[in-house]
Amino acid sequence: MPQLIAVVGATGTLGRTVVEVARAEGLEVREIARSRGVDIVTGEGLDEALRGVQLVIDCFKPPTLEAEQATEWFHEAMSGLGDAARRAGVTRTVVTSIVGIDGMQDYGFYRAQLAHEQAAREHCPGTVIVRATQFHDFVGNMLVRDGEGLQVMEAPSQPVDTRAVAALLLRTALAEQPDELLQIAGPQVENTLDQARRLLAARGDATPVTGAPASESMSRGGMLPGPEVPTVGQTYEQWLDEHERPHDTMTGGAPRQGGDRT
Repeated sequence: MPQLIAVVGATGTLGRTVVEVARAEGLEVREIARSRGVDIVTGEGLDEALRGVQLVIDCFKPPTLEAEQATEWFHEAMSGLGDAARRAGVTRTVVTSIVGIDGMQDYGFYRAQLAHEQAAREHCPGTVIVRATQFHDFVGNMLVRDGEGLQVMEAPSQPVDTRAVAALLLRTALAEQPDELLQIAGPQVENTLDQARRLLAARGDATPVTGAPASESMSRGGMLPGPEVPTVGQTYEQWLDEHERPHDTMTGGAPRQGGDRT
């Protein structure tokens, strides 16, 4: 009997991709998001949304990146999701997280993300963690206005294609006995300031961008994967060419798209 997969956070950048990849592979997916009438914190619509579900993939983000508030939200969300998942008979919960967060606890949101992992293990059935490096749209989401220009925190990164992450999440959900922690990274080391400038250039935007200090651990390369982490998918330059640079639709090129993942 085919297994029903619930994707929590199904309308975000990663969640949408997981849903698309799953359906392209003929898998049955149920979308869970506030915009779909389901709230994992209040529990509104959650029991109904999880009815008949065997596997859950967690792709959601908190409504804030502030460390204490995000940590509290993660605990509430995972407690509510876990309780509902157990009532529904869910056997596995695949949780999306971030490569290197153990060593980047001087960055507030990564403290919250580590608490997310811990809360999932405490509350959710069959928890497996999948850590990924930052997505290709990370830099665009981190740009902030600085007078007449823009600013982005400057640090080395190794961005990964969301389609590669989605494929790993699905393989992990469907595997008989996956490892408790899996990791994935993109194929090439980048610098976030350089990425931001190339992003704006690809859009035809001449706004100047300057670098802002990242946390000490991030500046030292904390966002980079270790040698044991598999590297797959598009480079950042390939992603820019597909998603950000103008294409001639008469020759079949893809239209420009945006992203929303941090």
